[in-house]
Amino acid sequence: MSELNLCSRRQADKLISNSMVYLQGKLVEPVLGQKVDANETEIKIQLQNGEYKSVGELSDDKGETVVLNKPKGFVSSQPETNKIPAVRLLSRENIFTPTQETKNILKSGNYLHFGKRFHDENGVSTLMNYAPAGRLDEDSSGLLIFTKNGVHAKNILTSLDKEYLVKVEPAQSLSRREVEMGMTSLPYPPKWDLTFLKRKGNRLWNDTKALKPVVDAEWIEEGKDTDGRWNGEGLMRIVLNEGKKRQIRRMCRELLGLHVVELKRIRVGDIHLKNLPVGKWRPLTRKERESLIPKD
Repeated sequence: MSELNLCSRRQADKLISNSMVYLQGKLVEPVLGQKVDANETEIKIQLQNGEYKSVGELSDDKGETVVLNKPKGFVSSQPETNKIPAVRLLSRENIFTPTQETKNILKSGNYLHFGKRFHDENGVSTLMNYAPAGRLDEDSSGLLIFTKNGVHAKNILTSLDKEYLVKVEPAQSLSRREVEMGMTSLPYPPKWDLTFLKRKGNRLWNDTKALKPVVDAEWIEEGKDTDGRWNGEGLMRIVLNEGKKRQIRRMCRELLGLHVVELKRIRVGDIHLKNLPVGKWRPLTRKERESLIPKD
């Protein structure tokens, strides 16, 4: 059930153990680790009221995935020395203006459990056992998703588009890292033509595997000098369907000759940052949760 992207392994174990899983109309014995054919489509769940639903229709994960507006200065993954993990911001105090749906999730007692995982001087309790689904480096900000749901995590990492706003300026010189990689120069910044980023075959320096074509790329704002000419600065919108480490920053320098001044993620799939304040988090809405269930 987990490998078919029907639900997480933990959720599957719980459903099978509770004798709620039916295969082609027959109750599955409560024995964990059983296998079914990869083309099986007749897996159903019997709810307490006797109603049958497919696993993907279940909605008992109301608090298993949340979204944070990550500020700069926080790292998304396990921190190195003197780095602050973004999960520390998932505190009760940082919930963004709870909607009635969020209040119901908190009142249920089944989700959004807090604990003092991090021992800092303030002793702040944060959400327990949530992991980031994707990365957003220390110098970047914006939408960062945390989840305990394996199906959600897999779909976010492998299937969904990620949209970014990228403020740039002309790169002045090679960085030490670029020199060490063997680069001798950077390309001249293009003015408005970003269409080549949508083509196949673009590569980052020394990478053997080509990048996937970007889903979309466009200039939103163009910086002007005192004579009204483009000064190389501006704001771009870039949509990716993959997420290599520091990919946008490297693309801008190595393919466009532009240095990223600010980078902000504003969307993952159908989940938008919108008016979520910096440093605040919220659970997903029902519609957003449903968008993370694989359609195939």
